[in-house]
Amino acid sequence: MFLLRKNSLPLESLRSIFLSMARPRKNEGDKRMTQINIRLTQDEHAKVSQYATASGLSPANWARYKLFVGKFPPVKLSPLDAALYLQLKKIGVNLNQVTHRINAGAFPKEYLNCQLELNDLLNKILNALIHDRQPDQGEGI
Repeated sequence: MFLLRKNSLPLESLRSIFLSMARPRKNEGDKRMTQINIRLTQDEHAKVSQYATASGLSPANWARYKLFVGKFPPVKLSPLDAALYLQLKKIGVNLNQVTHRINAGAFPKEYLNCQLELNDLLNKILNALIHDRQPDQGEGI
């Protein structure tokens, strides 16, 4: 029997420890054995790759999700983007509440111009964010 160092475990013991730490084997029914191949144009491949990257999936797993679920996989946002969208959502909710109060006559009419300016600014911010993610500008997704 071969020992790695003095006072260490024998090689057979180490092998059994490493084998017990391996990923469990899949059942025969869970193994993906059949493969379907499709041909894509360069533009189609770029679009699938872009969608898959945005979702945090490989192109094959993205296509599998789309095929069997019927919807596009959810897009993963970076924590910075998620925080930004959350703040914009809060601003939108506040703006909506103010608009309802103005329309109900609960707000002075002088604030209407400020509310319209804020609404325009919010639309500009949202458009900038939407167009920032377009593939023809910068790096894309």
